[in-house]
Amino acid sequence: MKLILPYPANKRVKSAFCREYGLNSIYAGKHWAKRRSDKEYWKQFVLGELKKQGIEREYCEYPVEIIFRWDDHLDCSNHAYMAKMIEDSLVGYILHDDSRQYVKRITHEFHDRNVIEVEVRRYDPGVEIAL
Repeated sequence: MKLILPYPANKRVKSAFCREYGLNSIYAGKHWAKRRSDKEYWKQFVLGELKKQGIEREYCEYPVEIIFRWDDHLDCSNHAYMAKMIEDSLVGYILHDDSRQYVKRITHEFHDRNVIEVEVRRYDPGVEIAL
């Protein structure tokens, strides 16, 4: 399963979007009510895109890996907050749950497609990530 999440089209709005949902916003002391609002925003955004892209509800009853591909100016690890909210949004639609029994690996990469790409695929323990 591969999901595409569009960034805001306007460069200035995209930059504000990244500041809002980057991990640095949590370190800056984002209030719990705002974090709850963020979680609801991402759930609606992800579920809306899944339906819009015709991705059917199907629980993966096997271990998976999730690959996030980003195209913005945040540091790679700064995407952890967004990735967590996207992963949580997939629970009950694609993922049975997000425990270590089902999600074995999460990878963050960059690409140049001006979208957030989320790929969920069967985990293969024989395939190691090259360092």
